[in-house]
Amino acid sequence: MTPQRVLAGVIFILGATLTLTTLTYAWRLPVDELRYSNIFLGLGLALFYLVEAQKHITDEGTDPTSVTETTDVTETTDSAATEQASTDEPPSLLDDRLTAVGGPYRRRIGTVYRRATPAICLLLAIIAIAATGYVEFHYDRLLHEARMVGWTQTDLYVGLVIIGLVTEATGRAYGKVVAGVVALSVLYASNFVGPHLPGLFRHTGMDWEQISREGAISLTGTYGFILTVGATWVAVFIMFAGMAKAFGLMEFIIRVSQEIRKVLKSGVVHIAIVSSMAMGSITGSAAANTATTGSFTIPMMQDQGIRGDFAAAIEGFASAGGQILPPVMGVAAFLMADILGVSYFVIIQAAVIPAVLFYFGAMLAAHMLVLKHGWTASETGSFDRSLLLEGIHFLVPITVLIYTLVVMRLTPLGAGFYTILTLVATMYVRNLFVDGITMNTLVATTKQTAIGLKQGAVEMAPLVGILGSLGVVINMLTQTGLTQKISAQMIALSGGVFVVLLLLAMVASILFGLGMPTPAAYILVVVLVAPAMIAFGVQEITAHMYVFYFAMLSAITPPVAISVAIGSKIAGVGFLVSCKQALRVGAPGFVIPFAFVANDSLIYWSFPETLVVSVLVFTGVGALVISMTGFDGRHVLGPPRRVGYFVLALAAMVGPFVVQVGSVVLIASLLASTYLRSAPQPQPSTD
Repeated sequence: MTPQRVLAGVIFILGATLTLTTLTYAWRLPVDELRYSNIFLGLGLALFYLVEAQKHITDEGTDPTSVTETTDVTETTDSAATEQASTDEPPSLLDDRLTAVGGPYRRRIGTVYRRATPAICLLLAIIAIAATGYVEFHYDRLLHEARMVGWTQTDLYVGLVIIGLVTEATGRAYGKVVAGVVALSVLYASNFVGPHLPGLFRHTGMDWEQISREGAISLTGTYGFILTVGATWVAVFIMFAGMAKAFGLMEFIIRVSQEIRKVLKSGVVHIAIVSSMAMGSITGSAAANTATTGSFTIPMMQDQGIRGDFAAAIEGFASAGGQILPPVMGVAAFLMADILGVSYFVIIQAAVIPAVLFYFGAMLAAHMLVLKHGWTASETGSFDRSLLLEGIHFLVPITVLIYTLVVMRLTPLGAGFYTILTLVATMYVRNLFVDGITMNTLVATTKQTAIGLKQGAVEMAPLVGILGSLGVVINMLTQTGLTQKISAQMIALSGGVFVVLLLLAMVASILFGLGMPTPAAYILVVVLVAPAMIAFGVQEITAHMYVFYFAMLSAITPPVAISVAIGSKIAGVGFLVSCKQALRVGAPGFVIPFAFVANDSLIYWSFPETLVVSVLVFTGVGALVISMTGFDGRHVLGPPRRVGYFVLALAAMVGPFVVQVGSVVLIASLLASTYLRSAPQPQPSTD
């Protein structure tokens, strides 16, 4: 047996073990949450590093057939997305560039490092197991006695190792920018830097022993609430998504999309938005979502005749927006519920109307663009309804998920546990019914289930490092007092003007979110920005939703705009022109947060206020789309009418109630006058 096959086998066993460990914890709660989180951290980091080792071995061309059963984890990580966005070029060109910059020595060092990467990853996996094993062995002492009698030198060294491991794993999974944030937070907290900084940023500093304690070994920092929520609520949903994909959900979605394009006038556009919306909600990564769903939706849109920059913009925007879609919200819903100390159901209820507004705007913008530019699909046949029967069994676990979350109001951990059990049971019943009650069917389904258990953990593994490293960042910033200082400074800069504070919070949320996966961006901005809004009188959930939305929108905001960067690579078009179209399509998304701050009933439901305000804001979103696309469904609009729709849209979304009503009446009058006229002949547009 080759080493590659041994590695694949270890990954299989470790992955299945991690998923089964999570399900066992959800079923029996055999240990306390903090202790379980340490076990999860060790298994998750080890699995991640082993998959990284396997990936590099495969990339080097060594026995690629040995890993055919292990789905490439880069389909669901931002590292893959970053590679597609920044290094998608032939190796020869990259080598030539390295030679030009640093000569043959730099190229040789790069080659040596790539060849050594599998061995480095294997070593890091062993260190991860050893470090978390040390914490498990000394758990009771670290939790209780050490706080009174102190930590040993070995404890402190292990703490530094754990901080280093989660930071390194974050860099491999999400790129150097995110890992750099973690490293800079530690450097900022240290007594080498903190005491020497000017003004707002100055603090007394922490020595390496304090950093080790606060960052990990006192069972805080890395072991904070972010990891505990991630190891329970987040993990069970990511694992469910991985298992569903192993059972063929992604293939089913692709086939349905291909069928629907035969009968819809808008073709595949709306299907691309819906698929990206659904996958983005589960993955928690706009970049990974664009890389996976975009790899087939963007070419399908281009085949329909949609221009490449628009295809990249639509996919990038829809993938980013998936993070705000209940019930998962890119795993941020679980973090938000834990931070605010409220029911998960309360968060989901608060997020529903803003998410519907967001995707209403996206759907309408895509529809208007298709009509404006004449990109409509020709009806080539009828929809094969029998295809829906092939995937109807997937509705069973989805129904259980919704019922357990919404009706029974179980915790996400409990709901995810029952949903996964239902998925597995449904697949056994479905396969036995379709393929026949035979031993071969049982064996094949059992093998499929085992692969699903492994794949669910593999999909989760890249998140483990960043969940731990975010805890380090939060503790470092909190211990130095920076979070409190920034909140006070924002209020001072606003000069007591509420609109200015909202604009400052918007800019800060976008800047802190650039290049980060949404859960990481949310954690950072909610600690740094949200307190200033709450101090100004904004209700807590509204403030959290506000900064969360803008952190999410950083994925389509230049200069990083990671989801648009990946989409433009797939489409083979320019990045900046794709960003321009993404901002146009996504314009409502930048106003919706202001709308729910101005209209609290969109977040905190009440009757009839929520119903009335929703109608007004929906109309405003429609008018804003018309302004941004320059098309009202019948005519290409000139600048005066576009400006008029824009002003009316803002008034309908964020104005006082009387102004909202008046604006909606004017918008309705304009649209009525347009649609009562006879339809004009189609006219080409180059906008």
